[in-house]
Amino acid sequence: MQLRMTSQINVPQAVSPFDDRLFVMFHGYGNDEREMIRIIDAVYAVGDLDNDSDNGDGSPDDTGPHPTATTVTATPSYLSFRGTYDRPYMGGAYWYPDGCGVEERRRACTAVGEALVPLLDNPLFANRRKILIGFSQGGYLSYRLVLEHPDTFDEAILMSPSFKGEETAQIDSPTRFLLAYGSEDHTIPLDDQRNARRVLEATGHLTYREYAGMGHAIRDEEIHDIRTFLTDAK
Repeated sequence: MQLRMTSQINVPQAVSPFDDRLFVMFHGYGNDEREMIRIIDAVYAVGDLDNDSDNGDGSPDDTGPHPTATTVTATPSYLSFRGTYDRPYMGGAYWYPDGCGVEERRRACTAVGEALVPLLDNPLFANRRKILIGFSQGGYLSYRLVLEHPDTFDEAILMSPSFKGEETAQIDSPTRFLLAYGSEDHTIPLDDQRNARRVLEATGHLTYREYAGMGHAIRDEEIHDIRTFLTDAK
Protein backbone atom coordinates (compact mmCIF):
# COMPACT_ATOMS: atom_id res chain seq x y z
CA MET A 1 0.00 0.00 0.00
CA GLN A 2 1.20 3.51 -0.86
CA LEU A 3 0.01 6.32 1.42
CA ARG A 4 0.27 9.57 -0.53
CA MET A 5 -0.44 13.01 0.90
CA THR A 6 -0.21 16.74 0.49
CA SER A 7 0.66 18.59 3.69
CA GLN A 8 0.72 22.06 5.16
CA ILE A 9 2.08 22.36 8.69
CA ASN A 10 2.26 25.63 10.61
CA VAL A 11 4.76 26.04 13.42
CA PRO A 12 4.36 28.26 16.49
CA GLN A 13 5.61 31.84 16.23
CA ALA A 14 6.02 34.18 19.16
CA VAL A 15 4.44 37.10 17.31
CA SER A 16 1.12 35.48 16.36
CA PRO A 17 -1.51 33.16 17.88
CA PHE A 18 -0.97 29.48 17.15
CA ASP A 19 -3.74 27.26 15.79
CA ASP A 20 -3.04 23.86 17.35
CA ARG A 21 -5.40 21.91 15.06
CA LEU A 22 -4.03 19.28 12.70
CA PHE A 23 -6.58 18.12 10.13
CA VAL A 24 -6.20 14.56 8.83
CA MET A 25 -8.27 14.48 5.66
CA PHE A 26 -9.68 11.81 3.34
CA HIS A 27 -11.54 12.52 0.09
CA GLY A 28 -14.47 10.68 -1.48
CA TYR A 29 -14.60 8.12 -4.28
CA GLY A 30 -13.13 9.29 -7.58
CA ASN A 31 -11.63 12.50 -6.25
CA ASP A 32 -8.19 13.30 -4.84
CA GLU A 33 -6.48 15.07 -1.94
CA ARG A 34 -7.33 18.51 -3.35
CA GLU A 35 -11.02 17.97 -2.59
CA MET A 36 -10.43 18.16 1.14
CA ILE A 37 -8.01 21.09 0.86
CA ARG A 38 -10.75 23.09 -0.87
CA ILE A 39 -13.15 22.20 1.92
CA ILE A 40 -10.83 23.13 4.79
CA ASP A 41 -9.83 26.36 3.04
CA ALA A 42 -13.54 27.20 2.84
CA VAL A 43 -14.00 26.44 6.54
CA TYR A 44 -11.18 28.86 7.38
CA ALA A 45 -12.31 31.59 4.97
CA VAL A 46 -14.12 34.74 6.02
CA GLY A 47 -17.06 35.81 3.85
CA ASP A 48 -19.57 34.15 1.57
CA LEU A 49 -18.74 30.80 -0.01
CA ASP A 50 -19.63 29.42 -3.41
CA ASN A 51 -22.26 26.71 -3.40
CA ASP A 52 -21.22 24.54 -6.36
CA SER A 53 -20.08 21.23 -4.94
CA ASP A 54 -22.13 18.75 -6.94
CA ASN A 55 -21.62 17.58 -10.50
CA GLY A 56 -25.31 16.81 -10.77
CA ASP A 57 -24.70 13.06 -10.51
CA GLY A 58 -24.19 13.00 -6.74
CA SER A 59 -20.40 13.20 -6.88
CA PRO A 60 -18.30 16.15 -5.72
CA ASP A 61 -16.96 18.24 -8.58
CA ASP A 62 -13.44 19.46 -9.28
CA THR A 63 -13.98 22.86 -7.72
CA GLY A 64 -15.96 22.22 -4.58
CA PRO A 65 -16.60 24.89 -1.95
CA HIS A 66 -13.94 27.55 -1.90
CA PRO A 67 -13.50 30.97 -0.35
CA THR A 68 -14.71 33.97 -2.29
CA ALA A 69 -13.24 36.39 0.19
CA THR A 70 -9.57 37.28 0.30
CA THR A 71 -9.22 37.41 4.09
CA VAL A 72 -8.72 34.24 6.09
CA THR A 73 -8.82 33.95 9.85
CA ALA A 74 -5.82 31.62 9.99
CA THR A 75 -3.96 29.09 7.88
CA PRO A 76 -4.90 25.47 8.65
CA SER A 77 -2.38 22.70 9.22
CA TYR A 78 -3.31 19.49 7.47
CA LEU A 79 -2.33 16.15 6.03
CA SER A 80 -4.60 15.51 3.05
CA PHE A 81 -4.34 11.96 1.75
CA ARG A 82 -4.97 10.51 -1.69
CA GLY A 83 -6.88 7.23 -1.99
CA THR A 84 -4.80 4.07 -2.02
CA TYR A 85 -6.41 2.84 -5.28
CA ASP A 86 -6.12 4.85 -8.51
CA ARG A 87 -9.15 4.92 -10.79
CA PRO A 88 -7.97 3.83 -14.27
CA TYR A 89 -8.68 6.04 -17.29
CA MET A 90 -11.10 8.38 -15.50
CA GLY A 91 -8.66 9.77 -12.95
CA GLY A 92 -9.08 10.23 -9.22
CA ALA A 93 -8.69 7.59 -6.53
CA TYR A 94 -10.60 5.65 -3.90
CA TRP A 95 -10.02 3.97 -0.54
CA TYR A 96 -11.74 0.67 -1.28
CA PRO A 97 -13.27 -0.74 -4.48
CA ASP A 98 -16.82 0.31 -5.23
CA GLY A 99 -19.20 -2.52 -4.35
CA CYS A 100 -16.71 -4.51 -2.30
CA GLY A 101 -17.77 -6.46 0.78
CA VAL A 102 -17.71 -5.19 4.35
CA GLU A 103 -14.64 -7.17 5.35
CA GLU A 104 -12.64 -5.87 2.38
CA ARG A 105 -13.63 -2.32 3.32
CA ARG A 106 -12.51 -2.87 6.87
CA ARG A 107 -9.18 -4.39 5.86
CA ALA A 108 -8.48 -1.41 3.60
CA CYS A 109 -9.23 1.02 6.43
CA THR A 110 -7.14 -0.96 8.91
CA ALA A 111 -4.15 -0.80 6.56
CA VAL A 112 -4.46 2.99 6.35
CA GLY A 113 -4.64 3.26 10.13
CA GLU A 114 -1.58 1.08 10.62
CA ALA A 115 0.40 3.41 8.35
CA LEU A 116 -1.12 6.65 9.63
CA VAL A 117 -1.05 6.40 13.42
CA PRO A 118 2.75 5.94 13.70
CA LEU A 119 3.14 8.97 11.43
CA LEU A 120 1.05 11.05 13.82
CA ASP A 121 3.41 10.08 16.66
CA ASN A 122 6.05 12.35 15.09
CA PRO A 123 7.19 15.05 17.56
CA LEU A 124 6.17 17.66 14.98
CA PHE A 125 2.54 16.78 15.76
CA ALA A 126 2.89 16.59 19.53
CA ASN A 127 0.39 18.66 21.52
CA ARG A 128 -1.82 19.22 18.48
CA ARG A 129 -5.52 18.51 18.37
CA LYS A 130 -5.94 15.86 15.70
CA ILE A 131 -9.13 16.21 13.69
CA LEU A 132 -10.32 13.71 11.13
CA ILE A 133 -12.41 15.01 8.24
CA GLY A 134 -13.71 12.90 5.39
CA PHE A 135 -16.40 12.82 2.71
CA SER A 136 -18.30 9.64 1.68
CA GLN A 137 -15.69 6.84 1.52
CA GLY A 138 -13.34 9.18 3.37
CA GLY A 139 -16.00 9.66 6.05
CA TYR A 140 -16.31 5.91 6.52
CA LEU A 141 -12.53 5.60 6.73
CA SER A 142 -12.45 8.36 9.36
CA TYR A 143 -15.09 6.53 11.42
CA ARG A 144 -13.13 3.27 11.23
CA LEU A 145 -9.96 5.06 12.34
CA VAL A 146 -11.70 6.23 15.51
CA LEU A 147 -13.15 2.77 16.10
CA GLU A 148 -9.73 1.10 15.80
CA HIS A 149 -7.66 3.90 17.38
CA PRO A 150 -10.05 5.36 19.98
CA ASP A 151 -7.51 7.53 21.80
CA THR A 152 -5.79 9.12 18.80
CA PHE A 153 -8.24 11.73 17.51
CA ASP A 154 -9.95 14.64 19.25
CA GLU A 155 -12.70 15.24 16.69
CA ALA A 156 -14.04 13.53 13.58
CA ILE A 157 -16.08 15.34 10.92
CA LEU A 158 -17.97 12.79 8.84
CA MET A 159 -19.64 14.23 5.74
CA SER A 160 -22.11 11.85 4.09
CA PRO A 161 -20.19 8.72 5.13
CA SER A 162 -20.98 5.26 3.85
CA PHE A 163 -21.85 2.92 6.74
CA LYS A 164 -22.81 -0.47 5.34
CA GLY A 165 -22.17 -3.38 7.70
CA GLU A 166 -21.64 -1.27 10.82
CA GLU A 167 -25.06 -1.78 12.38
CA THR A 168 -23.78 -3.47 15.55
CA ALA A 169 -20.63 -1.37 16.01
CA GLN A 170 -19.82 0.07 19.44
CA ILE A 171 -17.33 2.90 19.87
CA ASP A 172 -15.61 3.53 23.20
CA SER A 173 -13.81 6.79 22.54
CA PRO A 174 -13.80 10.40 23.81
CA THR A 175 -13.67 11.64 20.19
CA ARG A 176 -16.32 14.27 19.36
CA PHE A 177 -18.22 13.60 16.13
CA LEU A 178 -19.95 15.82 13.62
CA LEU A 179 -22.13 13.73 11.29
CA ALA A 180 -23.86 15.34 8.30
CA TYR A 181 -26.09 14.10 5.48
CA GLY A 182 -28.29 15.66 2.83
CA SER A 183 -31.99 14.82 3.06
CA GLU A 184 -31.90 13.80 -0.62
CA ASP A 185 -28.74 11.70 -0.43
CA HIS A 186 -29.64 8.55 -2.36
CA THR A 187 -26.03 7.40 -2.73
CA ILE A 188 -25.92 6.32 0.92
CA PRO A 189 -28.99 4.16 1.72
CA LEU A 190 -31.29 5.70 4.31
CA ASP A 191 -30.91 2.72 6.65
CA ASP A 192 -27.14 3.20 6.62
CA GLN A 193 -27.56 6.88 7.43
CA ARG A 194 -29.83 6.03 10.35
CA ASN A 195 -27.40 3.39 11.61
CA ALA A 196 -24.53 5.86 11.48
CA ARG A 197 -26.47 8.33 13.57
CA ARG A 198 -27.53 5.66 16.08
CA VAL A 199 -24.02 4.22 16.51
CA LEU A 200 -22.42 7.64 16.92
CA GLU A 201 -25.13 8.95 19.24
CA ALA A 202 -24.34 6.04 21.56
CA THR A 203 -20.89 7.59 22.16
CA GLY A 204 -22.49 10.60 23.82
CA HIS A 205 -20.33 12.92 21.72
CA LEU A 206 -22.34 13.45 18.52
CA THR A 207 -23.48 16.60 16.76
CA TYR A 208 -25.83 15.70 13.90
CA ARG A 209 -26.86 17.87 10.96
CA GLU A 210 -29.17 17.19 8.00
CA TYR A 211 -29.52 19.55 5.04
CA ALA A 212 -32.90 19.82 3.33
CA GLY A 213 -32.84 19.22 -0.40
CA MET A 214 -29.12 18.33 -0.55
CA GLY A 215 -27.94 15.14 -2.23
CA HIS A 216 -24.56 13.43 -1.88
CA ALA A 217 -22.74 16.74 -1.86
CA ILE A 218 -21.42 19.61 0.26
CA ARG A 219 -22.80 23.12 0.55
CA ASP A 220 -22.22 26.41 2.36
CA GLU A 221 -24.48 25.63 5.32
CA GLU A 222 -22.42 22.53 6.05
CA ILE A 223 -19.19 24.53 5.86
CA HIS A 224 -20.66 26.97 8.39
CA ASP A 225 -21.65 24.13 10.71
CA ILE A 226 -18.14 22.70 10.54
CA ARG A 227 -16.76 26.10 11.57
CA THR A 228 -19.18 26.21 14.49
CA PHE A 229 -18.32 22.67 15.57
CA LEU A 230 -14.61 23.50 15.58
CA THR A 231 -15.17 26.76 17.44
CA ASP A 232 -17.21 24.99 20.11
CA ALA A 233 -14.35 22.53 20.62
CA LYS A 234 -11.92 25.25 21.67
